Amino acid sequence: MKKMSLFAAVAAMLMSFASCEKVEPTALETSDLKGTTLAGYVYYPKLDDAMAPEGNTLFAGKANVTIEVTELGADDKATGNVMVVTAALKGGKFEASIPVAAGKKAKCKATCMFQQENYDAEVKPSDSDIKKVMLTYKGEANQTLTYGETVYVDLIGKRVGATNDPYHFNP
Repeated sequence: MKKMSLFAAVAAMLMSFASCEKVEPTALETSDLKGTTLAGYVYYPKLDDAMAPEGNTLFAGKANVTIEVTELGADDKATGNVMVVTAALKGGKFEASIPVAAGKKAKCKATCMFQQENYDAEVKPSDSDIKKVMLTYKGEANQTLTYGETVYVDLIGKRVGATNDPYHFNP
């Protein structure tokens, strides 16, 4: 009797495996993935020889944009997971792939520090002289991204120091 019930159990198990349909896995294509991108341009305020603003000019030099990515939970509060992504400037433009999980959001703080020649007042003991000198600029922007989104931001550099005036550097 025990042999018969054991045989019936083994037969039932074999029949259940035989009735299973073999399904091939679906291939995952890179086109199926949605990328999350933060991109933009870096500018600085250009001055003329009278130190009057001429508007913002695209910074075409070499620099890196550092992006601090903070993952947000369902309640839009930081989860504590922070990652740093770096993007190189090419012709004043940057583009970075941001790691955001499906259905999630990330808060991004993009920062770029760079040096550019511009007009500035050079103070001398006798008087002040306006001439072109190397100035240090810092541009920042904050943006929240959702999975699969591409967002463009502009980083407008603000003067934080001059190479001829090292005591007045304010990062």
